[in-house]
Amino acid sequence: MTIKSCVKVAGAVVTFVAIALAVMSIKAPRAHADDDDTESIIKIGFKIAPVPLNLEGKDHDLVGLGSYLVNAVGDCNGCHSANAPPLFLYEYTTGRNPYFRQPEKVDPAVYLSGGENFGSVGTPTGPNGYGGPNIITRNLTPDKNGRPEGGHTLSEFKKIMRHGKDYDHIHPTCTAAQLAEIEAGGTPVCIPTGPIPLGPGVSYNNIPDGNLLQIMPWPTFSHMSDRDIEAIYEYLSAIPCIDNTTSTPPAGAPNELRNDFGGGATAANDTVKDSGNQHSMRSHRSH
Repeated sequence: MTIKSCVKVAGAVVTFVAIALAVMSIKAPRAHADDDDTESIIKIGFKIAPVPLNLEGKDHDLVGLGSYLVNAVGDCNGCHSANAPPLFLYEYTTGRNPYFRQPEKVDPAVYLSGGENFGSVGTPTGPNGYGGPNIITRNLTPDKNGRPEGGHTLSEFKKIMRHGKDYDHIHPTCTAAQLAEIEAGGTPVCIPTGPIPLGPGVSYNNIPDGNLLQIMPWPTFSHMSDRDIEAIYEYLSAIPCIDNTTSTPPAGAPNELRNDFGGGATAANDTVKDSGNQHSMRSHRSH
């Protein structure tokens, strides 16, 4: 190869590198904008978290994202608050209800502690028109081991969110023997199935699967990314434990809303939410 050809090759390489750098510089602002947007969401998540957060050993960014998803997108507390009827008006503290044009403040004493009664989902059956046990929302706060929603692992939580798996199995589908009991006037803890009349000559078959959560909108949540579900789990692991002793528990499960947090309740409140200091706590991040 001559010196002249080498110069041409070198010139071509320099030109290629210059073009590559130019392309990278064009793409960089977009990536930076995405980073800024994510950072903004995380900041909002910490700002709107209505309870103190325990960030020890937690992924800071996941907790902030989880709070954003739980409190700004999903309104999980609207169903999982002990004070929340179906109109979602009473998850707020007295005098701080935005529906009444008052400054908003979520009641931390019942936050995500479960207990909302959604009634039965089964087919009215027998002389009493029994439709099965009432569906009660679960306590989502962490147990003494720091695991949310009844002490479930992240793997189990993903199955709940994606497939509606009911690990507690507290409202199974009625067996033939239980249906006979209902026809005789009994009220066993099970969901009766069958046609539900909608009008003269019109009905549809109601066949709920007692192995699945029947009220929680898991079919919608099932489309969430792994990171989003992991963020929700991380956030729920960081909120204070609440032992719900006031709400009526599901039939046949008197301890369903109780939370055996042991000494964890104090630990859960050790980290006080301070939006000005949240981003200085990255040292607690674990991967």
